[in-house]
Amino acid sequence: MTDAPKSAGRVLSVLSWSYGGAVVSVALQLGYTAWTARVAPHNAFGAYAIALTLTQLPGLVATAGLATCVLRAEQLSRALFHAALRLSLLTGVICWAVIEVAAPWCAALWEMPELTLFLRLLGCQYLVAPTGCVLLSALRRVGLPGCATVAELSGQVAGCVVGAVVLTGTGAPAALALALPITAFTTFGLAVSGTGAKLTLARDPDTPSGSLLGLSGFLTGFALLRTLAASAPLWMAGRLLGPAAAGLWSRAQLLCDVPVNVLLKGLNQAAVPLLADRRSQGLPLTRPAQHLLYAASAGFVVFGALAGAGPAALALLLGPGWEGAVALAPAFAASAALQVVYAAGCALDLARGTRRDLVLTQLVLLAVTGVGLVGAVGWREPLPFIAAGAAGLAVGHAVQLVRWHRTDTLDATAVARSHLTHLTAGVCLAATGNWGASALGGLPGAVLAMSPALLGCWLLRGRLPAYQAAAEIGLLGRPGRRAKHPVTVPVSRL
Repeated sequence: MTDAPKSAGRVLSVLSWSYGGAVVSVALQLGYTAWTARVAPHNAFGAYAIALTLTQLPGLVATAGLATCVLRAEQLSRALFHAALRLSLLTGVICWAVIEVAAPWCAALWEMPELTLFLRLLGCQYLVAPTGCVLLSALRRVGLPGCATVAELSGQVAGCVVGAVVLTGTGAPAALALALPITAFTTFGLAVSGTGAKLTLARDPDTPSGSLLGLSGFLTGFALLRTLAASAPLWMAGRLLGPAAAGLWSRAQLLCDVPVNVLLKGLNQAAVPLLADRRSQGLPLTRPAQHLLYAASAGFVVFGALAGAGPAALALLLGPGWEGAVALAPAFAASAALQVVYAAGCALDLARGTRRDLVLTQLVLLAVTGVGLVGAVGWREPLPFIAAGAAGLAVGHAVQLVRWHRTDTLDATAVARSHLTHLTAGVCLAATGNWGASALGGLPGAVLAMSPALLGCWLLRGRLPAYQAAAEIGLLGRPGRRAKHPVTVPVSRL
């Protein structure tokens, strides 16, 4: 196809900045986690984790899906950009006020008095965070991912430094909640300077803010459903098992949240604008959709390795006293792999414009998760609650695959084979890593035991669907280069 080199080059540029910045971000977050885990008590992390998930709900209303609207815009005009800015500022201020008022009620519901201060500090980020997200999305949409990445990383550095210094100097657990507001304000300031200096948009007739409410309202409602399903296991575990158990949950989940966010962020920033461009040009989505699912399927390998070496790495990162969190790491790794493939499926359905399918699938996920949580009520450990969330993700993605097969959207059978191939590699890595950590001792033993499996994955990389897809679109060489065992897509589906 004549647009293949251009599309592949754009994807490569976005992925380079996204994953390059993510490496720095991961290192920063791990260092911050290692330090705070040795300074703050377990209970503080539990209250902070619950406060963080609670503020995400009004936060979704604050962003109102506007950043995604900007990324998906067929043509980003000045009027559309200004309308998104106005809406983001308005919704951000409203959600900040709601959080400030509701904080004491949430603290009473969870029987955690410290939640009030955590919620009020975290709520301050929404004064500028929604508008900052719109600015960063605009920079990425017009082909300036470097400016957006620099602004984000600078904000994260400022937030982590201020949070760590205040926590160390005062010993107050509430300092944990300072990092995100500082990050939001710093990122916003840098994004404003970046868009003012480098963003050039075409003029067009005024776009009323109401024209954005249709899609952004749907995205907000759908994001609320997803956040509810993702957070419900932690909320119930925290309410029934107490803040100490929630603290162990949050530290174990962090180990997987970092790579999950990196993978999803890179896939969304590369795939969503590309799919929007192809749809606006009337080009078929079959091939990029297939590649998107193959790339997400590689998460089974990534999180298989994390399940093998993650417990030993988490023990080293957090230090003594966090053995309960270490034991939960493999379960969170399995759930994270399912989260990646399910989220990629949602991105595909959103690009196709099948909103009804998105909502129905999410409702199925919620129902399965709810049934699992009811069954977990009698248990006095977090593992059944984690399993309930993972079961919902698995069933939700299975529903996606069945629907794609019935509607001939893509080769769902090939996607399922891709999942099975990557899952097999991930299980081998998890099993050898856990054996090495116990038999040979710690993280070095886990890595040593995983080495043969890693070597096998490298030698057989040409048979991994994710590698084949990357080679086919030119991410491993010149665009259009084929792997030894190329991905096959039936001509009838192109």
